[in-house]
Amino acid sequence: MSYLCPCPNSNESVILYQINHKKKVAQLHVGVTRAGGAGVNLLKPTLLKCKKCNLIFSEYKDVDFEDGYSHVVDETYIKQIEFKTKTFKLFFSKIRQYLNQNSNVLEIGSYYGILGNIIKPHVKNYTGLESSRHAVNYSKKNFNLNAINQPLEKFLKNEFQFDVIIMADVIEHLNNPFKILDLIEKNLKPDGVLILSTMNMDSIIPRIMRSKYYWIVPQHTYYFSNLTLKYFLNKSNLNLFKIKTNTRLVSLEYLLNTLITLMPKLAFAFKLFLKFNFLKKLTVKVNLLDLNIYFAKKIKS
Repeated sequence: MSYLCPCPNSNESVILYQINHKKKVAQLHVGVTRAGGAGVNLLKPTLLKCKKCNLIFSEYKDVDFEDGYSHVVDETYIKQIEFKTKTFKLFFSKIRQYLNQNSNVLEIGSYYGILGNIIKPHVKNYTGLESSRHAVNYSKKNFNLNAINQPLEKFLKNEFQFDVIIMADVIEHLNNPFKILDLIEKNLKPDGVLILSTMNMDSIIPRIMRSKYYWIVPQHTYYFSNLTLKYFLNKSNLNLFKIKTNTRLVSLEYLLNTLITLMPKLAFAFKLFLKFNFLKKLTVKVNLLDLNIYFAKKIKS
């Protein structure tokens, strides 16, 4: 297997984690189910690492998921709206200082509009851009959001001028995030801010779990570290000026299942807790330092 990294004058990349599949890449697609939402019908991808810039990317980086995302109907996500709202309020608290009543805000990957609904009262204008038609219709109907269903590149080529552009857990899904970063720079005002969140592959959890890291999934095409993200932001004339860790609100059931994966020798003890149904409904704040929020500004010429 040999893939070239998108960085300039790239040498061949090396295999970081080899995953052997029985299915072919051609069979890969985003699944749509009214019960389970967005899923993919394959196992974890093989990951490669560039010898030059250390960017990690998936063997599926050239697979186009966008059409599949447009058909996603995620009823499971809708049932968790109340829970998801609490999680996004934590996220909002970390980005609040960059928003004000004069802000013109674009959220890329607005999905069912939960974050947009939180942001909207605090800004002048909010626009949500989302691939899923079902999610866009839900956002309009339930939250009265200005949500748009349009291909990302097509929208950004208009070169609107936003004060803040937000991409929460989106960049890892993109087939060409580097082109999108270039377009985002052109859509930001001179003092505008890009806020994005994604995994930090140099953090301790991915290093310990390696190929079993829970965020290595088929629909994630690029995996950044703080340094590689800073490098590609800089190439798009964007200066990374702040990094915050991203705290999530998770169910105790989810946390216990994660601990079973991380510490298999103690799995029997964690499984005992899972037998108590009332514990499954409890929620806890979790910050394993593997998910970050990044803040970048345009580099002034």
